Amino acid sequence: MAEKKDRLPDDASEYWLFPLVDTSLCQETKRKFLLEYIDTYLAFVSSTIVDHIWQKEQFNLTAVTEKDNLPPHLYGKTCYGDNVEDEWLIVYLLFTLTKQFDGLVAKIKDSDEEFMLIEAADNLPKWLEPDTAENRVYIFQGNLHIIPFPQSPAQITTLPSGVPEIQYAVKCVRNYNTATLASTEINNAVKQRFDGLSDRVKKEVHYAHCYIPANLAVVLDTKPSLIAAGVNAFYYRDPIDLKACRTMRYFRPGTRVVSRVKFTRCLYAQLVQQEFQPDKRSGFQMPSTSNPKYLSHDLGMKLAHGFEILCSKCSERQANSNGHNSSVDDVRWERYLKSLIKHGYFKNELEGSILYKQLLEKARQFFSEQIELTNRSDDTSCQGEEVLDILDRITVDIEQLRDAETDLKPPDDDNWLQISPEELDKLMFKSSGLDPTNMAKTGDISDLNKMGDGMKSFVNKVSGVDGAEFPGEDDDIQFDGTGFITQMQKMFEFNDNDDASSSDMSEYGWEESDEDVDDRPPVSKSGKKGKGPVQPTVQDYMNMMDRELATTDVGKSFERVGGDETTASKPKVNGNGKKSKKSIEEEDDGFKPVDIDMTVVKNMLQSLESQQGLAGPASNILGSMGIKAPAPMAEEDDDTIVPPRSSKSREKKKSGPKIPPRPKPTDLPVAPPRHHRSPKKSADSKPPLLVRQESNV
Repeated sequence: MAEKKDRLPDDASEYWLFPLVDTSLCQETKRKFLLEYIDTYLAFVSSTIVDHIWQKEQFNLTAVTEKDNLPPHLYGKTCYGDNVEDEWLIVYLLFTLTKQFDGLVAKIKDSDEEFMLIEAADNLPKWLEPDTAENRVYIFQGNLHIIPFPQSPAQITTLPSGVPEIQYAVKCVRNYNTATLASTEINNAVKQRFDGLSDRVKKEVHYAHCYIPANLAVVLDTKPSLIAAGVNAFYYRDPIDLKACRTMRYFRPGTRVVSRVKFTRCLYAQLVQQEFQPDKRSGFQMPSTSNPKYLSHDLGMKLAHGFEILCSKCSERQANSNGHNSSVDDVRWERYLKSLIKHGYFKNELEGSILYKQLLEKARQFFSEQIELTNRSDDTSCQGEEVLDILDRITVDIEQLRDAETDLKPPDDDNWLQISPEELDKLMFKSSGLDPTNMAKTGDISDLNKMGDGMKSFVNKVSGVDGAEFPGEDDDIQFDGTGFITQMQKMFEFNDNDDASSSDMSEYGWEESDEDVDDRPPVSKSGKKGKGPVQPTVQDYMNMMDRELATTDVGKSFERVGGDETTASKPKVNGNGKKSKKSIEEEDDGFKPVDIDMTVVKNMLQSLESQQGLAGPASNILGSMGIKAPAPMAEEDDDTIVPPRSSKSREKKKSGPKIPPRPKPTDLPVAPPRHHRSPKKSADSKPPLLVRQESNV
């Protein structure tokens, strides 16, 4: 396997297939067996990929007898470009091959390493992380296998610990497949990603009419898969490449004809969305954009430029360097042909029929490409040479091509390029696994209690070092926050037997001054007078903090039960102009408790309004709790925020809930002061949603 330093490109994946091969055989015999496996595997998947147009590179296999202490295996690497569906098509092929052939173990990764696990992130075990997943994820018997760590002394001899070597990991998957089989939830999540993909890729084909040079029309008719090379050459062009398009040496515009060209949807979108004006010296004259034939002229002009760039990059070619039959091995071809017949590739067609000949020609072309891939370099000049080789072999009859224009099938509709907001929502709901019907019910803004209850459930969840946990998440490990706070309080309790001249708090700057004599926290009931200064307790600090907050306007930012204005008594002023002290119990007289539900809903609605319909913390929290964020608020005046209402709620506007006024910027919502205690609960009183959120580590 490639070392860590050989990092894969972001748009490529590599894969390994480990068939059953006796390691005691000689190198030549091993290679012979591996080549037989390649021919058999390619024949099995030919019905799926022989007509498929790959975005950049196709699925390929190379025999590797010995490398980096790996067992004999088949190796492949594919650059899928901007079409990630090609990568998942390879995953589908590996699952299908391992299910069909006994003993075959496969592995695939990309720049994200074990990217298949991303699809099953919600169902992975706690121990499985990027660092611990190395060399532990494989495909065997059509299922995903994850090698676990040994959990008992008896498993040490069967399951590897640390980072296992691949040769031992492959044996472990074969011999202990029951222990390594991933859970049903993980396998279902991964398989759901490529379920029906083989049929979907066939539906992703798009046919369009293109006004292209006649020789290019014949090239694409001879080998439709070359369309990907031409589109990529145009899509990734640079100013140096465009110099070759000034003269159009290979594809001249004077011979253009209308041809029905086969694209994938990804390639078509890349081509049609590119804005490009040809050089006047190239000879391409474009009609006006209002002309019905403008699209076919535009597509044809871009394709001609792409293939011109492709061919201009070719170096001097040797005669027949990529000939049609030059690299086809007769023995391997016969073995490949037998496998095609065995797996039903020819669809029971009689030998010699028109369809049989067409399928045979496609299979021969596909097999020749696989043979040539082992001797081909990675640069694009090889694809240009292939185009030039076809141009050398074909004969172009322009008049015949122009006569065939009247018999062309109509192009496919490209309305799929446009997507409505409703369709986008459906796609997002489908990819996220959420039920849009359920989201609509839970997100009904007319029932504000949904939002309050969701926030209560969120706050009551235990948060750890990895962040907050949302409702519905697994919480295998529970943290006793109350016990932790109790232990922390004990650390600050006054020690009755401590006669030291200085306390631990003095190390943090705790010193009394004359000005602090009056504000000094009272001694706890259990405290005794000693020789040293008195140590305050946590409760003393809380009481002093409450008195300090009582002199501020913090309490005005909260909604009150039975009224909006704060009725808490103001501190009295004595004859010296100083505020008089009074106990917390005295401050509670006449106090109206905070309406937590109303405050939470009001602040959440204001936060949503400030996001202006974009993503933000409020919408993210509500979405994680299964609550759909309401539409942006509508403002009736400068002081009132009115959420969207249905027609029924408009008729009953007077009886609806009172919408609180928008707070001023200076009245930012913060934690309610501790001195705002709720009165004792009565028999019919409703418990508040949230009084105080303790900090859990």
